[in-house]
Amino acid sequence: MRLPRLLLIPLAALAVSLGAGCRDRLFDSQSDVVVFNESSCVVTISVDGWEACTVHPDASRTVDNVGSGRHVLEAKDDLGRLVERRYVDLRRGEDYYWRLDSCPH
Repeated sequence: MRLPRLLLIPLAALAVSLGAGCRDRLFDSQSDVVVFNESSCVVTISVDGWEACTVHPDASRTVDNVGSGRHVLEAKDDLGRLVERRYVDLRRGEDYYWRLDSCPH
């Protein structure tokens, strides 16, 4: 099935506007975890017990291709204290968006 040329232009513009500042795979079949750290502490993100990345305050990071299925996500501060733990079930191609907004006291 071929899309009309007039339809392709708006779709291309939408892909460019949504993908600005992001990776170039707007629609992919991988399951990713996107972490938004709105807290005042640096956090280390682990997926299923494996350290994945560090996210600084007021920043975001993407853990690419965690795979489908059930996952345990943990965020810990620089002293190793648990900030938050999440259990998520991802379908193929589904992304999970995680917002962290506080640090342990």
